[in-house]
Parts: sequence; structure tokens; C-alpha cells
Amino acid sequence: MGSLDRTAVIMLGSSAGQAAEPDSIDETGRGELNPIVLASSDLMLLEAPPDSSSEQFIEELAEIRDLQANLTAHSIDRINYWSNISSSVRWNEIARSLVIKHLTDPPMASRVYALLSVAQYDSMIVALENKYHYNRFAPGHYDQNIYAGAGVPSGSYPSEDAAVAAASAAVLTYLYPEEAAFLEELVQEQEEAILMAGANFRSDILAGDRLGRMVAEEVIEHARNDKSDVAGNVTPPGGPGYWQGDNPLRPLWYAVTAWTVDDIALFRPGPPPSYNSTEFIDALREVRNVSDKRTEEQLRIAQYWADRAGTYTPSGHWNAIACDLIMEHNLDELESARALAALNIALMDAGISCWDTKYHYWLLRPWMADPEISTPIGRPPFPSYTSGHATFSGAASTVLSCIFPAKRDDIMAMAEEAALSRLYGGIHYRFDNDKGLESGRMIGRMAMRMVMNESCRGL
Repeated sequence: MGSLDRTAVIMLGSSAGQAAEPDSIDETGRGELNPIVLASSDLMLLEAPPDSSSEQFIEELAEIRDLQANLTAHSIDRINYWSNISSSVRWNEIARSLVIKHLTDPPMASRVYALLSVAQYDSMIVALENKYHYNRFAPGHYDQNIYAGAGVPSGSYPSEDAAVAAASAAVLTYLYPEEAAFLEELVQEQEEAILMAGANFRSDILAGDRLGRMVAEEVIEHARNDKSDVAGNVTPPGGPGYWQGDNPLRPLWYAVTAWTVDDIALFRPGPPPSYNSTEFIDALREVRNVSDKRTEEQLRIAQYWADRAGTYTPSGHWNAIACDLIMEHNLDELESARALAALNIALMDAGISCWDTKYHYWLLRPWMADPEISTPIGRPPFPSYTSGHATFSGAASTVLSCIFPAKRDDIMAMAEEAALSRLYGGIHYRFDNDKGLESGRMIGRMAMRMVMNESCRGL
């Protein structure tokens, strides 16, 4: 993992037809940009773009003029689809749809989102490094008749949108190889939309695509060695107080390589209350009381946060929340990619940590201790302590509260509700939720320090 000492960032403009001069790049700074998988020595410098006097340049400029002279309603629709939100957010949305389609389970889904977001963020950093180096004007600078409907980048080469698109598609193809053709079609559609919008030359787009795929290869190589494919049979401990069942979900997930620490057990909380202790009996009684007297509002909350098989999972739920916040606050491409990288590193490590805790203690579920407890949102096939929803939510809410401090109260309230929803559903004790939130918050703070060098004081 490397560090790029670069305080300036490329700002996206909004005026049509005129690019900012290269020396007007904003250098007010946003802190150090830290690649996650790439080492600083791996940052890739592309070959120079075509010279403005070359035949290729003249042909590329004419291509944009011709495309814009023949825009159709469908073309405009596609331009708007790809340009009205950041590329990282759009591809995050696509990833969530694939998680749903392929019934990806919660731990593996958190890995999908993390690998995607890391590839997007590292691609952005490398694209910006090349922009600083070449400072190429955007097409509208050379021809006032070219309208840049997607906004004019203050540096045109390479296209960061193409880099993010290509990196996203490559990583998602690695994860869902049967979707290769579909994903490649989306990349081609986005890249043509960028060109029709007048935001970049074709050579900018091709260079961005190439860069994104190179970064994706580094991320995929990391993924091939992260031990997520470790499999094996496990036998639950015998005796009272222990979870019992067949085929528990991913009991060896604790072995997966974490992003924020070398030893995931550092986040493992102490043991749950002893079976048949007063504290345990009181916690079980609370679940039974909720089950017996469950209100419509409690059921609504349990169902809203259920995120069971066939959904985008708890991690996807928090990605959807994050993307809404990103759009609400108009974060640019770099800020969007950075926020999603911090979020999803935290979420993946939250999943690893929680699964480590579950299979370390093997605590039985409430309905196993009291068969009269009803479970309207299903019965997860793995131990109780700690709550996955609570751990995911603690991690996500910490990251998002740090990035969007004005929304902190709302975000923290959502995390508390997500955790409590599991008690309302009859599948977790309160202490599962409390300790899960606590562990998740520690992980969230670690992720923010790693990606943004933020201490997140007070969280």
C-alpha cells in the first residue's frame, strides 16, 4: 500500500465550450491521496497524448463535432444517465444489482463492494497523476462549437470517468465472469456517452480505459490472494449454549485478509454472557417479550433492515445510503471514490471481524434457547454473537458520520435502528447488537485513518 504526496486535485468545471487553462488547476488541497492496493512506485505514467497539430488530433476533434451534430434523443438520454452522477456511484449501483441477481451472501458481498471501490479510488489517483503531468486542454478549448454537456474537465488526458468505468467492469467481471459481455457493453456505452458529451477526446477515453484496466489487474491480483476461497468443514462445539445446525455460512471467513489490520482478532469483543447466567436469561427474556408483543412498527423496522438473501445485503444497504449522501452533497468524482473506498474497506473488515467473533464463541440463537420465539425475517444459518447487521452498521455509520458531519445524528440513528431491528426480528440478543456496534465503530475509525488520514474524533 502506497502514498502519493499530491495536495492538488483536478476540479471539474461546469461552463460549456471553454476549458480552464492548465495552470488554473485548484491547488487548495484536500490532503494526501493514498492509493490502497498500488504502491507509489506502481503509479503508471501513460505515453503523451496526440499533439494538437497531429492528424490524429484533427480527426478526433472532427469526430466530436460530427457526433454532436447528430445527437438523437437516445444519445442525450445516455449522456444524461452517465453524467448526472459520479461514475463511482453509477458503478456502485450496478454492483448492487449484481449482488442481488447472484444471491451473493453478506460476507462475500462486502468483498465485492470493497474490491470495486478500491479499484475505483486507485484508478482516480493514477488518472489525476497523469492529468497533472500532461495538463491537456479539453476539446472545447480548440473548438468553440463543441458543447461539453457533461462539464469540462480542467485536464482532459486521461478521462477519469473512463478509468473508473474500465476498472469497475474489470473487477466485476472477475467477480461475476458470466456478466462479462453485459459489463463490457456498459463500459462502451459510457465511453461513447463521454465522447458525445464533448468532455474528452477519444484518445483521452482510450487512455483512461487502459489505465483503469491496469489498476484493476493489481486489485484482482490482491483478490486472488486474499484467502476468500478458503473452505472446509467445521463441527460446532457440543453442549448447551452453543449454536447447532448444518452447513453454517462461511465459518472460515475470519481467515480472509483484512484491509485495516494484520490480525482481525484485535477487533474481537470479550465473550457473551454465560449461558443460563442472569444476564443471559434477562436478554433472552427481552427477545421473547418482543416476540410475544411485536408491534407493527417493530415489524416494519425488522423488515426494512432485513437485507436477507436476494437483496443487496447489509453492506449494499449502507452503500445505497452512502450514494444518496454523495449525491445530496454533490461530491465530485475523487471525493465520491474516496468516500466509497473508506466505507467499503470498513464494511469488508466488519464482516471478517464479525464472522471471526461468531465462530470463536458459537453462541446459540434466541430461538434455539426458546423455541416459542418467532422470527418473521428468517433464521440466519450461523451463530448469534455478534450481530452482523450491528457490526456492519457501526463501521458504516462511523465512516459516513466522519465524511458528512452535518448528517451525523441521522446516520447514527440509522445504525442504532439497524442493530435494534435484529432484536425486533427475534434473531439477536441486545448484547449481540451492542458489541457489534462497538466493534464496527472501531473498524470504521481505522478505515478513515487509512484512507483519509482522519481521526474521526468523538465517533
